[in-house]
Amino acid sequence: MQIWFEIRRQLFQSIRPIILGLCIISLLSYELWRSHSAARVEAENTVFNLVHVMSEQIARTIQSIDLNLQGIAGEISSNPSLADNDSTFRNELHKRLATLPYVRALFVIGADGYISHDTDYPSTPRVSLADREYYRVHKLDASVQMHISGPLKSRSVGVWFISMSRRINAANGDFRGIVVAAVEPLYFERFYRQLWMGDGTILLLLEDGTLLARSPEDDRAMGTSFAAAEPFRSLLTRDSHGVYWGESPIDGIHRVIGYQHLDSLPVVVMMTLNETEVMSAWRTHATVGIIGATILLLLLLALEWLSRRSRYREELARLRLERAQRLEAIGRFAGGIAHDIGNLMRIVRSGVSVLRPMVTDRRDALGVLDEIDQSLVAGREMVNQLLSHAWNTETRLEAFDLNQLISEALPILTQAAGPLTKVTTTLTEDAAICLVDKKQFQSAIVNLVLNARDAMPFGGTVCIDVRIAQEDGGNGVSRWVDIHVSDDGAGMADDVRHRAFDPFFTTKEPGLGNGVGLSQVLDFVRQCSGRVEIFSKENRGTVVRLRLPLEMGADALVDVSNSHRAGGMNPERKSTPQNRDNRHG
Repeated sequence: MQIWFEIRRQLFQSIRPIILGLCIISLLSYELWRSHSAARVEAENTVFNLVHVMSEQIARTIQSIDLNLQGIAGEISSNPSLADNDSTFRNELHKRLATLPYVRALFVIGADGYISHDTDYPSTPRVSLADREYYRVHKLDASVQMHISGPLKSRSVGVWFISMSRRINAANGDFRGIVVAAVEPLYFERFYRQLWMGDGTILLLLEDGTLLARSPEDDRAMGTSFAAAEPFRSLLTRDSHGVYWGESPIDGIHRVIGYQHLDSLPVVVMMTLNETEVMSAWRTHATVGIIGATILLLLLLALEWLSRRSRYREELARLRLERAQRLEAIGRFAGGIAHDIGNLMRIVRSGVSVLRPMVTDRRDALGVLDEIDQSLVAGREMVNQLLSHAWNTETRLEAFDLNQLISEALPILTQAAGPLTKVTTTLTEDAAICLVDKKQFQSAIVNLVLNARDAMPFGGTVCIDVRIAQEDGGNGVSRWVDIHVSDDGAGMADDVRHRAFDPFFTTKEPGLGNGVGLSQVLDFVRQCSGRVEIFSKENRGTVVRLRLPLEMGADALVDVSNSHRAGGMNPERKSTPQNRDNRHG
């Protein structure tokens, strides 16, 4: 149950940053969607309200013009004897024109198609207007009330105008002419300009899609039909007013467009706002939100990284503690075994001392006793080493030439390798001097040779290669001595190589190994301020590299050697955290 709980905890810790990131992204996405929708609704409400206000104003303007047209038509119908260009009647027209600032001129066209009364008199040209659409509409159809035409060019003054006209009937109902109000489109442009619209536009169109006026002014579009574009294509058939988003057929800009068809009038009012402008506030809000979410995500990632780093350090501390406890147990166990073995060795040594006088005349027996003595000395050193672990004795680091230490240990290494394995050495020409504990260094090399031998059950070659290396670091170039112990054995898989230094980890069969050899090598090299690295591939052999800091140059070897031969000793340096060289990084 506890294992399952631990698995779930580790899984949650692994996916926690993903969950937090998804939550932040989801919240940001919702906020962007909500604010975007709110910005669109606000823009639609704004343009709808504006088009409603403008529609009411334009409707009142047209009604005012129509009332005056009806009054003029009534006066002419009631006075059939009124002479052309009558001054009194013209003055009356001027009075009416003064009340209509959006109308450029008022004029009457008789039944013959010529202007009979005009506020522009006497500059009125004597030309027939019988071909004008607004004239023909009223002459042919008496039921037409007020007629609004598309933009026309004035034949008298050459400017654009929109005609609003009514039929004049005689007393018997016959056609007597029409009265026309020439509305200037520029008036609407000037009036609309007073309303601040930013990059918006205001349009006045006939219900068939013909453009009557636009603000800002665009002469190229005057009189153009937009019947194929919305809202004339389909929207107006469903509703007389509304709002939609689309591309303007005039300038190609994406806009929010409001429209309204005036009641009982053939006119459509449209107002537009630039989509880029109305959504600019939302884009600013979205940018701030995205930047904020990004910063929050980075902070969460930083906190997650710090948390994982802290957990990793705690795990390393826990592993170090477990390793120290295991080694302490080994030390206590080794101390007891070493004590017992030491007692046995003393007994054997006493036996050898007793036997030696008895075989003084037998050289072969004396040779055997000498070999026993040498083995006892080596065994005693091993016992002392075990006791040093048991008693937690500090490592005594002294300056030694590693070439010399390996050469001295070569007979032991050859014996450890066994009859099927060959040991070769490649030493440096210059002295490779490092601060090491002699016995522990040689023991470490023996451990590596034993591991190499076990990796080659059918024999092979173990190469011990000593090299001088340089390494560029933050404090400049540092010099090292590399000891490569290589074999051509079975090699290691990556998962085995990563656990090779763990105490008690071994791939050997029970009884053939205890998994502490490489762990001891690692401890010793770290005490010497060095590093251990393993390079291995399955079926391609293994290389173990011990990298120890080079302490002195070759010219100092003579002083070191003389000091040892004279029985002196170089100043010792204990392997404590306070005085340990930290060049291994």
